[in-house]
Amino acid sequence: MIIETRNLSVFFGNKVVLRNITTSFGSGVHIVLGRNGAGKTTFLRALANLVKFDGDVLVGGRSIKSFSRKEIAKLIGYCWQNPYYGFIEVTVEDEIKAITRILGVDGNWEVVELLVPKELMGRDPSTLSGGEAKRVSMASILVADQPIWLLDEPFTYLDRDGVEAIIKLVNYGRRRGKTIIVTLHEIFYASLLKPDTYTIIDGGIVKFSGKWNSLSDDELIESGLVPRGVICDSVCGSRGFGVQV
Repeated sequence: MIIETRNLSVFFGNKVVLRNITTSFGSGVHIVLGRNGAGKTTFLRALANLVKFDGDVLVGGRSIKSFSRKEIAKLIGYCWQNPYYGFIEVTVEDEIKAITRILGVDGNWEVVELLVPKELMGRDPSTLSGGEAKRVSMASILVADQPIWLLDEPFTYLDRDGVEAIIKLVNYGRRRGKTIIVTLHEIFYASLLKPDTYTIIDGGIVKFSGKWNSLSDDELIESGLVPRGVICDSVCGSRGFGVQV
């Protein structure tokens, strides 16, 4: 399913957060890069119709403004940065099942198995560590098996096992034809995901975009990001992630 923006702009009072962004994302993995405060999170929130915007967002050729909230939730799985945001149930299992009840869907428990260790299922979500909560939060949204996944800084709080779980999740979604948009500020994690395309947002505009293999260090440096060569030379060989990426 294709999700696209046409002259998308977002204003918070007199501040321009995003300005005239026109993009299109289809099946595959797409990285949105940018320094802190560049507008990445606001961009994802606009894609999910969670902030007021000018211009338009189209899902399957239809304006997102014409969808009900429930319709959007069935089409778009938006995973926010703060893992504790939105927990409403007394156990992890109930938390994960909540969206399936609300949307009236069976749910895809393969997604849950990729993200959440079984021993966490009986826990109170409020007692989880940051990394545990991150994995549960994502599972409690993506269990609904939406065709579009929006992952906002998904590696935040995670240890090695958590990082590997996210890589496996994204690869699983790619194999099933999902449209996956991931915001990141660190190129190392983007490289692990082997995305199809990149978009760099800086100062609220799309500064660069293209196929992943065309991304240059000059573009990263100009956008206030650490260049790929520096990250890979100092980090890739030392972290030793044990999954096929």
